[in-house]
Amino acid sequence: MSAAVEVMKAATVSFPSQAWFQQLADQMNANRARQEQLGYVDCVAQFTVLDGGPGGAPLAYRVTFEEFSAIAVDEVPTRELGVADFALEGDYATWKEMIENIVDGHGRPDLEHSLNRLSHMGTPMKLVSTDPVQADCYFRFNQSLQEFVNACARFTTVFGR
Repeated sequence: MSAAVEVMKAATVSFPSQAWFQQLADQMNANRARQEQLGYVDCVAQFTVLDGGPGGAPLAYRVTFEEFSAIAVDEVPTRELGVADFALEGDYATWKEMIENIVDGHGRPDLEHSLNRLSHMGTPMKLVSTDPVQADCYFRFNQSLQEFVNACARFTTVFGR
């Protein structure tokens, strides 16, 4: 294992935070070979923790994916989509349970805790988009997005709001 991957594995990052999503991006970018197996991903995804901020306010993080990399991670001041193709919204408890399940599964969620399953019926996570073609990016790149989130098993997440 390279020194850079070893350093990332030892990281401890708070959720929800821009640093947490940046750590996922760093893991993705350090493991390009895995992304190449899954195929390219070109979209702007927003991940929203509906009650993750101070006083239960929403927190949203926008990740820009290009080919086999995550090229930008930004905290956005609102849950409005803006330039995102879609948003995946869930409450803090749902995000926490999913992350813990991924970690317990050593980077693989059980069938009840995958992004696809959690968002399938619009509850407990909800896919939001203003355009059906943009919403389709979520389904088209779902495996890459799942692998992106699965990277949370490679570092320590501290939960706090």
